[in-house]
Amino acid sequence: MMTSGQSFGGEEAGAASALESGAHGEQERNAVFAALVSGDSDIVGLIAYSIYKQNKLDWLVAFNKQKSRDPNEAEVSAYIIGESTPRRLAIYRHLAQATLEGRGPDVATGGPSGKTDFSIVRQQPVRAAGAESGKGTIVAFLGLIIVGVVAVYFAARFGIPGIVPAR
Repeated sequence: MMTSGQSFGGEEAGAASALESGAHGEQERNAVFAALVSGDSDIVGLIAYSIYKQNKLDWLVAFNKQKSRDPNEAEVSAYIIGESTPRRLAIYRHLAQATLEGRGPDVATGGPSGKTDFSIVRQQPVRAAGAESGKGTIVAFLGLIIVGVVAVYFAARFGIPGIVPAR
């Protein structure tokens, strides 16, 4: 993710200009925005659209790097179609909600390889039901003690099958 202090340089500047140029349909861009954002107060939708735009910029940079040219209108249109499926839109909203909760992806570019590390930060640990403050463990322990006491009582009262008591 870009921080406020970062700026576009080199390939990013070309990709950014291609992104904002009128080369691809205005309707397609508006359709993705309309699908992700339900209104001015839809913070999750606005963040989801921002994530979509960041992914699109990353795609444009990678496309330019691999093909040594900007994508044509048909290629951009294909990208937008793929990114505006219901599943992808739901993923963008899910990532936005996770980001708001502090569990979003920590996207940092690596060293010279330029690879991106998508590790989830501050992920909440998974806990079993009732595991807070050891309540589940205490209940299990008490249950085990009760079963043991009952077993000893029946063994003393009725004997253990197959063992003849000494006389």
